[in-house]
Amino acid sequence: MRTFLQRITDHLHAIEDRLTVRTQIAAAVAAMSIVLVGTLAAGAALISYKRTAALVENSLAGIASTTSGRLDRFMATRQQEMKLFAELQPMQHLWQGNPDELRSALEALQHSFDFAWIGFADIDGNVVASTGGLLQGKSVTARPWFKQGLEKIAVSDVHEAILLASLLTQRANNEPYRFVDIAVPVRDASGKVLGVLGGHLDWTWASNLIKDAEANDGNTDTRLTILSKGGMVLVGPQKETIRYGGDQLADILKARDGTFRETADGQQMLTAFHVGHGYRDYQGLNWIVTASQPASVALAAAMSSAQTILAIGGVTALIALSLAVLVSRRVAGPIIALTQEADRIGRAHGPTMLARQSGSVEVVQLSRALRSLLRRIGHAEERTKEAELRATENAMQLQEDMLKLRHLADTDFMTGLMNRRSFLAVAEDAVAFSRRYKRNMATLMIDIDHFKKINDTYGHAAGDDAIKRVAEIVSQSIRTTDKAARFGGEEFVVLLREIDQETAILLADRIRSSIESATVRHGDTVIPLTVSVGLALFDEADRDVQDVIERADQGLYVAKKTGRNRTYLMPAEDERAARAA
Repeated sequence: MRTFLQRITDHLHAIEDRLTVRTQIAAAVAAMSIVLVGTLAAGAALISYKRTAALVENSLAGIASTTSGRLDRFMATRQQEMKLFAELQPMQHLWQGNPDELRSALEALQHSFDFAWIGFADIDGNVVASTGGLLQGKSVTARPWFKQGLEKIAVSDVHEAILLASLLTQRANNEPYRFVDIAVPVRDASGKVLGVLGGHLDWTWASNLIKDAEANDGNTDTRLTILSKGGMVLVGPQKETIRYGGDQLADILKARDGTFRETADGQQMLTAFHVGHGYRDYQGLNWIVTASQPASVALAAAMSSAQTILAIGGVTALIALSLAVLVSRRVAGPIIALTQEADRIGRAHGPTMLARQSGSVEVVQLSRALRSLLRRIGHAEERTKEAELRATENAMQLQEDMLKLRHLADTDFMTGLMNRRSFLAVAEDAVAFSRRYKRNMATLMIDIDHFKKINDTYGHAAGDDAIKRVAEIVSQSIRTTDKAARFGGEEFVVLLREIDQETAILLADRIRSSIESATVRHGDTVIPLTVSVGLALFDEADRDVQDVIERADQGLYVAKKTGRNRTYLMPAEDERAARAA
């Protein structure tokens, strides 16, 4: 064995003896360059592909998660609205009172929010009053929402209209009405169940939400779908078909969110999913939101990035091979000299350029080539710094754009005031601050008197002018530390920080009188305008800001019922007494 290895070694030495130093150096440098550059290029291409693919997956997952959150927040808001309405103290005398008055109150609620139908059924399942009079006098004892609503707040999944199908106006596309039901038990002051307040949400709002999300994404290839927890498509392509089932559906519901690849219509798709988990008191219906893109589109950037890196690696390998040929022509002296010069470049207080070498044409050419390369590297470094500066400027611009978008998302488009979502977030912080530091705080609920009459008499454009004028007066009347928001329609809410009862009453009445004396013009028409104001002060017994707002809303109701164009302070003691009762 040793003799065989010795023969191989001798044979290799014989080959080396027949090769020139130039050839050996060229071959060795070329081989190392190709292996090194190829390995680095392939590794970088693989890393780039994986990272780009991960970014695409994260983007799709973010879209699915955001859309799912919007669905849950919408449903939570509608559920909270129904619950608050059922618990309103001023409504207690209506549940078993005049059906016409109850119907008017229900239609006012429907006008303010997104319900297609709202009705109150007594304990025997007979519809006492409903919006538009639909199903009034009918029995709903067999309906699941009524059965569940007798015991607790219930939200049921999407289903077709049954009793309402023949009463509602036919859709333009002849699609059947589909609803999500929300049912709330109605109790008297003693806690006895009087009946069920039921509301039907027309499912078209979810389709519009999906369209908005797809439009905001900016990628026309992104497709969003909403599925029930049973895997049926509620919104999206192939509606009302089972898209997922069996173990796949079980895995989705267990994981709650994630990404996977699937085949749809013979096309590979990259799909992210998010299972809704509810919001606050709303427990959720486990709706599944998916965001999909064709894999060829979603991963096109990753493939392009990998191909570019491999191409650069190939070009670099060719350059390395060319340099190997040049290096092989050098003699030992100039090579050592160049090596020493190159070793000193970049060190502290060292040279930044190679000294010119001589001794042969090849050495001079190599010296010039390396000097040129260093100059190009310096130029490239300058270009890199310029690119970094531009990237910083772009990042600052992006941050500014994001701030503008965030402002738009938190602002009412008509008045420029805060919207409901942004106001509630600020108000929750204010309540926490007041509770922690024992500070006073107050809330005003402001509602334009006879606003429907203004719309009917002067038109909706005049009504918009009235809303804008009220918003302007409210904004000018409060301090910079106070916050004002438009909750919807003609209703406004104001958060007053660090204020006592006397000052709050004076401020509320000043706002009311300023609006009464203001001039609201629409064209050549002067529109008389008054508002009613409900006032509530923060109390230690309040559970959250919703209690303060609800108490102010009760004060607004009293102000409306006692003549309008007035301010009414709703004491916290009255609400605590109602809770205790």
